[in-house]
Order: sequence, then C-alpha cells, then structure tokens
Amino acid sequence: MAESNVDLAGFDLVAGPSLTRWVFQGREAAMQAACAAAGCAVPDMLGVTQAEGVAALRLGPQEVLFLLEPATAQGVTEAWASALSGVAHSLVDVTARQTALSVGGARAAEVLGCLSPLDFAPGSFAPGTATRTLLDKADGMIWRQAEDRFHLEVWTSFLPYVTGMLKNAAHDTRF
Repeated sequence: MAESNVDLAGFDLVAGPSLTRWVFQGREAAMQAACAAAGCAVPDMLGVTQAEGVAALRLGPQEVLFLLEPATAQGVTEAWASALSGVAHSLVDVTARQTALSVGGARAAEVLGCLSPLDFAPGSFAPGTATRTLLDKADGMIWRQAEDRFHLEVWTSFLPYVTGMLKNAAHDTRF
C-alpha cells in the first residue's frame, strides 16, 4: 500500500500493522472469559486494554473488537476455544473485511476532524479511547493511541476512498 503513504508537515498516513481481527459479542460473563483467555482485562465502554500482542477495544455494551498480532493469534484463538466452550457468545473473524491505517502527527486530529463528526479534543477523545464513526461516507473505527497517533480500521473495499479523502483533507488543511 505504498501509494497511500503521505507525509505532509505535521501529518503522516501509512498502512497500519498486519493484524488478525475478531469481533466478540456476548454478555458480561462471556466477555470476562474472552478477555481473560486473550490475556487482557475487559475494557471500559469505548476503552482499550492491551496485553502482549493483543488489543481489546470495547465498541458496545456487549461487543469487543480484538486486534491480534500474528505471533499471538494462534494461541489466543486456541485459548478462546477452551474458555468459551458452552458459553453463549458470538466470535467472528473479520480479518479479511477490515484493514488498518496509521495516522499521526501534530495535525492528525485536525485532518481526521474533516472526515469525522467526533470531537478530537484530548479531553473529549483521550488516548485509549476507541469508537466507530463515519470517515466521510465510509464506516470506520478510530482508536486514539496517543495525543498525535490514531489507529483506523476501515473495510478493505473502502480503503482507497478513505485514503484519498484523508490525503485531500491533509492537503486542504495545511494552509
């Protein structure tokens, strides 16, 4: 995805890490079991918890998006098979559906604000917060990793569109 890399003073856009993605849905006891098997705590609503090679993003009252690094994916999926046996839940591999973008720099929040209705002020959308949103007209998810660094998850089919819109916004806001 080298063609999507852009670096304008104060804004950079690069392909995100290669990850395995799982959407979990279930009640509190099932969520506790799934997170424990992944080695992390249950995140607060719209929050993120992390462990070695695992990020758990709570996007809804009964929903967690797990982002797994390749080295940990096999072990976590095996742990889930054991921990969730007989427990009502839904666990779906959405790796082929989504892809990641990494957005950063001093102007990252300003550029993202051109595509999303979220308030990116650090007091409103602090590091460690994740939520679904629209990125112009495409569904997406934004995780604020640091004051000036964001992880975006978008459907693979929308990647060229979102990348193009981010590039346009970065060019338009640099003046």
